[in-house]
Order: sequence, then structure tokens, then C-alpha cells
Amino acid sequence: MKAFIIPVLFITAMIVVESCLPPIQEDLNKIEYSLSDPLYQKIKDFQDRRLSDSLYSYLSHPKATYRMLASEAFGSYQDSLAIPYLIPLLKDNIEVVRQKAAYSLGQIGHKNAEKPLIQNFIPKDSAGPYQLTNTIILEALGKCGTDSTLQQICKIQNYKNANSQLLEGQILCFYRFGLRNKICQSSLPLIIEVINNKAYPEKTRLIAAHCLQRLKGLDVKNYYKELRNASFEEKNPLIRMAIISAFSRTNHPELINDLEELYTRIQDSRVQCNLIKGLQNLPRGTGATFALKAIHNPSIQISELAGEFFAKNATEVHEKDLLKLIYDENLNWLAKSHIYKALIRITPAYKTLTRDAVYAQLIKDIQNASNEYSKAAYISALENSPRYLQYILQLAEKEKSHVVINNITTTLQKMHQHPSFPFLYPGPKNYVYYSTTAFLSNQIKKHDVGSLAIIAEWFRNEKGPLVKFFKPDSSLKYAQSLLSLPRDIETYNEIENTISQIKKVKFQPKVIEYNTPISWTQLVQLKDTIAAEINTEKGKIEIELYSKIAPASVANFLKLIQQNYFNNKIIHRVVPNFVIQIGCPRGDGYGSLDYSLRTEVSTELNYMQEGVIGMANAGPDTECNQFFITYSPTPHLDGKYSVFGKMNKGMDIMNQIIQGDKITGISIK
Repeated sequence: MKAFIIPVLFITAMIVVESCLPPIQEDLNKIEYSLSDPLYQKIKDFQDRRLSDSLYSYLSHPKATYRMLASEAFGSYQDSLAIPYLIPLLKDNIEVVRQKAAYSLGQIGHKNAEKPLIQNFIPKDSAGPYQLTNTIILEALGKCGTDSTLQQICKIQNYKNANSQLLEGQILCFYRFGLRNKICQSSLPLIIEVINNKAYPEKTRLIAAHCLQRLKGLDVKNYYKELRNASFEEKNPLIRMAIISAFSRTNHPELINDLEELYTRIQDSRVQCNLIKGLQNLPRGTGATFALKAIHNPSIQISELAGEFFAKNATEVHEKDLLKLIYDENLNWLAKSHIYKALIRITPAYKTLTRDAVYAQLIKDIQNASNEYSKAAYISALENSPRYLQYILQLAEKEKSHVVINNITTTLQKMHQHPSFPFLYPGPKNYVYYSTTAFLSNQIKKHDVGSLAIIAEWFRNEKGPLVKFFKPDSSLKYAQSLLSLPRDIETYNEIENTISQIKKVKFQPKVIEYNTPISWTQLVQLKDTIAAEINTEKGKIEIELYSKIAPASVANFLKLIQQNYFNNKIIHRVVPNFVIQIGCPRGDGYGSLDYSLRTEVSTELNYMQEGVIGMANAGPDTECNQFFITYSPTPHLDGKYSVFGKMNKGMDIMNQIIQGDKITGISIK
């Protein structure tokens, strides 16, 4: 009995002691949350459903975590009515909350956000606790500011000496303004200085390099010496490739020699891609010798770009060299299809035998194409040859590939719009209009979404007699009625755009209603960062997914993996030194599924690095089953395309991939 009394008395004493202690105070300012946090899930759900009214209450929540999450939520969609509710958070006592509010105000992009952003910039805090917030405010002003604000920011010179963080914000501001076609030419000396001075942080220098690469309004012709030095001396390939893009626009007499020398020095194929792209800025014909070397590069992407150079810039003097290439069995089809375009363009009409030989070899390659993508590329080479219109229509009769039919449709469009077309097919009642109309009507009946989208774009610009045979308003309206939403939203809006133009009314894109809740049950069982592996025909690509930052995109991606959806899907889009794109069930980029996701963006994930994994879309809130991986930084995509992961290993595999390759599957590690 005594043995029992002692423990009871001990427990009672402990309870009395604990009751005398002060209660543990919750740290309301600590930023902390998890995937299983009910309030985190609720805020993300409100964000996903675009319920601004429900988010407003969390902007004044006593816990900083939820104020932060709610304020950032508005960055994913442009609700200008939220501006008055976000402005007070620019004075929040927690800096990260101020930062998220500033970011979202910039994302909304409305002029009403400009003044409060300026008012909450702390000019005296050049190196204090608010400098990161100031940087984000500067970038936000680039997204919503007026010309007068741009001019004022252009005049600031002390950031480059006093504070690298604010200098980053200033350069970001120039970049975001530039993406809105607002250029300050007087910013150019500062941008050039930042690029050349390695004492500045690499991130700031990378942004400066992208200002020069992306903002064509900046006239760099007088900066040959500075950009040449940077092109040769820069060691970071991500910065270097952007600098080279600008360097190629200097139009200096020695430029071609410099580009060739850089090509021999640089081993990174992505940088070499930008060198070949740079040839497009030279006077026509210049750079052909360089391009002839590049077309035999083992990298198919470099070879393709060299072929593209000839398609646009070859002259008659290159005919002999190009003729050899179309008979070269070792030349890849991507480059060869461009060589055909070049030869058809430059070979004079009086060289009948030569032209006939080119067309004969091209038709042979169309007939013997190794896959649907090579066949489609070769067909496109006939786009400037209206004489072959009937041949193209005959191909369409038995063709089943979406990819090929799309290219046939595009090729027909370009044939009809070619300057020689009315001379080859004179008269408003020529039989060719009946033949083309029959093809177009057949595509309407099939309601093939890819071909329909191309037809819709075609008839926004078609001015010839064809419009009297094929009635785009009634035909396309009928086709639109057969589409299934949200699956066919891209084609639906292409048609709506054309119909609006015909009726001379403002185009209002269809907005998809919320239809896919976030699957929290699945996510809470996993880590914040999830490792996965993409298996391709060329090798493995290792990636990681960020479920805590982009829960809707990651949950959807995991669901598709579990369903083996990606197994044997074709990599249908490969843009040299830009992206590879995967996930289309049709293989042409127009395929989606019977649901859609919401766009979700964050300050924590952006496109300022290589190997970023993003969701493809056909406009805001139309994401579904297609995703892409970037080869290099693409900051112009920031705030427009959901980021949900990153590639950790596999750039060597990415560089080998060509359009038409397959992924065998994706697995969670």
C-alpha cells in the first residue's frame, strides 16, 4: 500500500509545480509550416481556387507564417482588387512578409501598385535589414512601373559602389521593364560595367547578361570591345552564353572571326548553340563557312541551328556546298530539312535540272522518312513551293500522324500566302481553292485539335480568295462547339481569337473553371523535396520535386507517374539551348487530359538557373500533363510558368536528346 502512495504523491507534486510555471509563449513571428499543417493547406486551397475574399482574412493573421503564405498566394494570379489588401503588408514587422507582398504586387502588374511600392522603399537602408525587401520592390516596379519611374531608376549610380544587393534589384528592374518593351538606353553603360566586373556577384552579372540577350532595344553596337572581352574572358557558361548573344549584335567587321575563334575554344555545346544563333545577326551570306563547319558538329542541336542559318541566310554562291549536303547520309534530318529550304529559295528558276534534282531528293526523303517528325520536317521544306500543293494534299489523304497533318496544314497556309501563288493559280475560282477547302473541311469534321488551331491562326491573316470558299466564321464556330473543355482549351481560344477578329470585337480568352483539388493525402506522406528519375532512350535524368512550394503541380506529377502515364511518351519538342518538352499524348504539343491545374509561382523558385522543371501551359491556369526542362537560365519565364522541380544530374543526356526520342518512364527514388 505504501509503495502505491509514494508515486501518487510525486505525481501530484509535479502537477502543482508545473501549474506554478509561466505558460510557454508561442513565437508568432517564427516562419514555420509543414505539408500537414491544416492552415497551410487551407491557404493553398484558397490560392488554387482563386478565392481572394477567403485569403484576405489571413493577411492579418497573428502568425507571420500565414500572413506570408497568404500574401504570396496573390502572386499566382492577377487580381487587382487585392492591391489595397496587400499594401499594408509592405509595413509588416516581419521582413519576409513584406517581401512576399511586394512580389505579389509586382506580379499583379497594375499601375495602382506603383506608388505604394515606391513609398515603402527604404532609401537609407543601403546595407541594413531591409535591403532584400528593397531589391524585391525594385524588381516589382519593373513589372508594374511607369516610364517616369524607369527614368528615375536609370539615374541611380550609387548602388554599384555602395550595395551589391540593391544593384541586383536595379538590374532586375531594368530587365522586367524591358520585357514590357520599356527600355532605358542610358542603363546600358551600367549593365556593361556589371557584366565585365567580376567583383560583382555572379547572380547580378547573370541578370545583366540577360538584359543584353533579351532586350533587343538596347543598342550594343558601340560596345564591341567590352562585349568581346567579356565573351572571351567569362568562365561561367551561363553568363557567357547570354553575353555572346549580345556580342553577335554589335555588327563589327571582326565579329565573324571572333565568333569562329570562340567556337574553337568553347566546349560547352549550349554556348556553341548561341554562337551559331549569333550568325543570324550578320549580313546575309556572312558566316557561311563557319556554318558549314558547324553543320557537321556531333551535337544535333548545333547542326540543326547551322542548317537553320542557311535556310534564312544562304545565297546562290552557296548552292554547290548545299547540294552536297542533301545527299549526305550522315547528316541528320533536322539540319537537312533546313538545307532543302535554303536550296529551294536560292536556286534560280532557270536552273531547271538542279531544281528538279532537289525536289526529287526531297520527295524521296519524305517517302523514306524514319519517323513522323522527320517526315513533317521534310514536308515543311516545301512551304515556298506552291507548285507542290496538290502533292501535299495527296499526302494528307492517307496520313494519320497528328504531327504530319499539322505540318501539312501549316505548309498549305504558307503556300497560299506565297507571293507567287496568284500567278501559279490565277482566277478567283481556280480549282486549287476547292481542293484546299475540301482538306480544311475534312479537318473540321475530324475536329483534330492541332490542325484546327493552325487553321484558326491561318484565317486571322488570310486575305485571298480562299475565304470565299472556306467560311472561317461558321466553319470554325462549328468546330469549336465540338471541343471538350478543359482538355481542348488551347484550340478553343485560338478559334475564339479568330472569330473575334472576324466579328471585329475584342478577344476575351475562355477562362477554365476550377476543377482539380490538390491531393493532400498523397503529399503529406512524402518529404518536402522528392527525388525522381526520368528514364529516356539516351539515359537517365535525375530530378527533385518541391511539393511544399508547388503542391498542386507536384501532386499531379506524382499521380501521372503512379498511373504510368509518362511511359513511352515522346519528347515532342526540343528547342536548342532552351527546353525539351514532354507529356503530350498526341505527340504534337496539342494534347491534354480532361482536367486542368492552376498556375502556381513563388519567390523561392524561378528560372534563373539551368535544369528548371516547369509546367507547360496554353495561358494562365491551363496546366495539365505537359512539362519541360530548361537547358539554361530563362528568366523571361518567371511568374508565368509554374516551377515545381529541378534537374540535379543529366545535362549530358539532355544535350543528346532530339525531337522524337522517348522517355521509357519516370520513377520516384
